[in-house]
Amino acid sequence: KGLVLSDGGKPLGFYMDYSDGEFLNRLFTNDVRTRIGFTDKDSNILVNGMRQVVEFAHSHKAIMVDANELNWLAVLGGQKGPEPRVIDVDSWAIGKFPAKVIMPSIRDHSSKQFNELTDWFSIGVVTFQIYTGIHPYKGTLDGYKPAELGRRMKDNASVFAPNVRLNRAVRDFNSIPRKLLDWYVATFQNGVRTVMPSPFDTAITTGAQVRTMRAVVKQGTGILVFEKLFDGVSDPAVRIFPCGVVLQKSGTLFDLVLKKPIGKVTSSDCEITRKNNGWLIADWDNKRVFRFINAVSLEMTVLDIQIKCDKVLRYEDRLFALTDQGLTELSLIVLGKPILSRGNTWQVMINSTRLFDGVGTMDAMGATFLIAPFGDKSVAQVRVKELDGYTPVMAKAGNRFVSVMTVDKKGDYQKFEIIFDSSYTSYTLTQIAADSPELNLAILPKGVCATIVRDGELAIFGLKGTPTKIDDGEITTEMILGNWENKVVYVSKGAVSTVSMKPS
Repeated sequence: KGLVLSDGGKPLGFYMDYSDGEFLNRLFTNDVRTRIGFTDKDSNILVNGMRQVVEFAHSHKAIMVDANELNWLAVLGGQKGPEPRVIDVDSWAIGKFPAKVIMPSIRDHSSKQFNELTDWFSIGVVTFQIYTGIHPYKGTLDGYKPAELGRRMKDNASVFAPNVRLNRAVRDFNSIPRKLLDWYVATFQNGVRTVMPSPFDTAITTGAQVRTMRAVVKQGTGILVFEKLFDGVSDPAVRIFPCGVVLQKSGTLFDLVLKKPIGKVTSSDCEITRKNNGWLIADWDNKRVFRFINAVSLEMTVLDIQIKCDKVLRYEDRLFALTDQGLTELSLIVLGKPILSRGNTWQVMINSTRLFDGVGTMDAMGATFLIAPFGDKSVAQVRVKELDGYTPVMAKAGNRFVSVMTVDKKGDYQKFEIIFDSSYTSYTLTQIAADSPELNLAILPKGVCATIVRDGELAIFGLKGTPTKIDDGEITTEMILGNWENKVVYVSKGAVSTVSMKPS
């Protein structure tokens, strides 16, 4: 909209309309898509909007160049569906102003110069991940090491290669509209460069059916025990909260203890905690709304609290709101009727704080802090210098343990696992390369964690010691892990089940 100038009139940057959207790579993950109800139809609308933005730029003789997934936001919740926003337009090449940088993961190695067709290749890479959850040159392929993304891009050795193997978390390629899918195959596997078609183009094509190849998994060892808790046949589960409440697709809340519905929410963008012989709910209905359900009568009460917030954070059974004052804990008491009030407030930088599952991150002018609730009343703000220069995509926290999935300036995903001491004043950190932004993890209050990184393998680990990896053909990456108190649970195909080790 205009330039930001210093007192002396020197240009410092530019400013744009405020946009409260999601980074695109969060929509790559099955967890986020399931939670917010993001569908294949939404993918088509968003991808077509991005395609129109590229066409608009090109019609004005601009080359976008570095239109990677971090330079877009997806604004959700509109009546017409998700809308794209471009947020880093100073990377564009316009007239005599050249572009100098590009994220390697979207670079078209077939061209030495940036042009309209290299833009279409880059947008193809990003939009393909919206549909499938995987970069078009990832997956296991004989002759290539996991870190050789650039080499595979130069060789056109894509996910459409005959011998590639993919985890089950990768969504079916045939959910992509036919003409667009043919374009992806021609672009990534055959090296063809043309303008990307609209996902709504229904022209008849002659493309063959594309197979989504899966990695072969071993048979189970019988060590793991699976128990279904909720079938979800008529109304599938999309999420389970640690208090034992299942959120169904319709918005119905089903309690696993009572084994019956207890109420309904307006939006999947909600948090639920167990409080004062009932449940405290932070719902969303064009604004943040708080409700309380009595566990005996199942009566739902709308709570009147003068607080303005959009974002909330749940840690175990504690609930926080991000307000103009900072991160405020919400306190519930029941005196004849439930009353919600403000508790302690911790100062944070509001516009640079992002909230995830049980933890927040804060970027203080390039210095990264973790905002980590712990115990019954405490919140730690810990400087974690190892996260500087990385963009957090997903994060999850439990007792003394935080896992953060990030992406760097090269487009590579890195997972950071952080273990705190009991006072949250010091920590140990492990950094692990990852194929995608998916963070499939359950953290139990007793300090045991479970994760699924590849099909056929469940890794179980504590805050100390080496992880135990259990091979079992029933384990797949499409299981979305969580916890119900100290039980490892997962959502798969609309059902909720537990997984545990067979008693010795």
